[in-house]
Amino acid sequence: MAETTRVRIPLRDQLWLRMDRPDNLMYINSLLWFAEVPDWDAVTEAIATRMVEPHPVFRRVPVREGRRWYWQDDPDFDISNHLAHSRLPTPGGRAEAEAYVAEQMGEPLPDDRPIWRAEFIEGYVGHEGEQEGALLLFRVQHGLVDGIRLTQLVLGLCDHDDDAPLPSVGRELSSGGGGILGAVGSAGAGVAKDSFGIARGLAGATIRFPVTLTRLARDVAAPGGELARVPTRVVESLADHINSTNRTTNTYRSVFRLLFEPRAPELSWSGSARARKKVSWVSGLDLPAIKRVAAVHDTTVTPVMIAAVSKALTGYLDARGDRRVSDINLMVPMSVAPAGDELGEELGNHITLILMRLPLGVDDPHDLIEAITTSMTRVRYSFEPHINFATMLGVAVTPTPVQHAVIDLFANKTVGQLTSVPGPSSRVRFAGTPVDGMLGWVPMTGDQALGICIFSYDGKVSVGIATDAELVPDPGRVAEMIEAQFATFDGWHDED
Repeated sequence: MAETTRVRIPLRDQLWLRMDRPDNLMYINSLLWFAEVPDWDAVTEAIATRMVEPHPVFRRVPVREGRRWYWQDDPDFDISNHLAHSRLPTPGGRAEAEAYVAEQMGEPLPDDRPIWRAEFIEGYVGHEGEQEGALLLFRVQHGLVDGIRLTQLVLGLCDHDDDAPLPSVGRELSSGGGGILGAVGSAGAGVAKDSFGIARGLAGATIRFPVTLTRLARDVAAPGGELARVPTRVVESLADHINSTNRTTNTYRSVFRLLFEPRAPELSWSGSARARKKVSWVSGLDLPAIKRVAAVHDTTVTPVMIAAVSKALTGYLDARGDRRVSDINLMVPMSVAPAGDELGEELGNHITLILMRLPLGVDDPHDLIEAITTSMTRVRYSFEPHINFATMLGVAVTPTPVQHAVIDLFANKTVGQLTSVPGPSSRVRFAGTPVDGMLGWVPMTGDQALGICIFSYDGKVSVGIATDAELVPDPGRVAEMIEAQFATFDGWHDED
């Protein structure tokens, strides 16, 4: 009998593994689509040799002994149990594809086998033209790998026509080249400078006291009169008077929000999560045009994309008859360390989560993009990601009921998750067949109502929207609204 290998599951992976619940499966879903039908045998060969063989976790099951968790070789592992071959219902358009993917997202995979599956789906004609193509859907439990490394892994199954190396996905935390430890080591270096900046900012606020007081009252009242949100509003309003790169201020601000931000405001998408999901997506957004908008507003692609999401969600809530709120919170994953050109044998999770404030109801695109850019700058110049990562490790060692309670506490401060991933800038091939597009859907947790994934590929940008079918029954409407926003941004119609 072959020797069975068993390795300890790191705490950072245990957390994601144990977050699985019937109403919100902690699975990452990734989709590729093709205008032609790839060869099934070539698809199988690529997954077996480039994904399963180099990375043992895809051949292992999680087992528990006492309080310890292990990845253990599955003695009955058979890759055919993890590869499915199906066909979309006629006529095989976008509606059928979205319904099929959504149905799969609510189905748990057997937990007595390695928790992943790749499904090859024929009969897809939802791309431009009438030629029959195909879809390839990957479903992976988050405990095996984070979304950034899964993306890098899927790209590793592909080839460039010109043999150029595929891009690395994810960026290292910016608070020091040494990652978490490097950030801790350098934490004290800028305290004196930051303290001077804080004093100067608050002094300026005092001098402009009438203006400051008016702005503070507006910011506190803006969320809709909810008294529970006043403390974090006061702190954020005062922080706005201090430079957005002041790391000490930004860290205090983020920690205060993490601890005292109340539950997300009650809106039409509020409620208890259910197992049934719905999905939709936007594809083919012109990346050069988005970059033109970013250049006009002196920012990058991601704030422009998030601004389109903000305006779409504002319009969606207005159409549902909701009261106006000034913002919502989204949970955003951030890489602790980037995935290299060559993924190591062990994959796992190397991400942390941040709480991002998304402004709503801002009519002027310039003001909206500027606010989002400033908010992202404050996160980049803070220790929020590091603190949240350490918190996640601490939560991972608690008993399951405590873990779920803490996760719900923080997740329910937000309405959903948002991620942005830059993919290859040119076309790639999978099993010899050109990939027309790719995107993903992030998992939700707690009572979150939606997940949004932004993905760029071959000069185009796609946006995947996953929702709780009861709380947001029409994700296609959200997708349409996102797509419609770009024409309202300065620079979209300019010539390169």
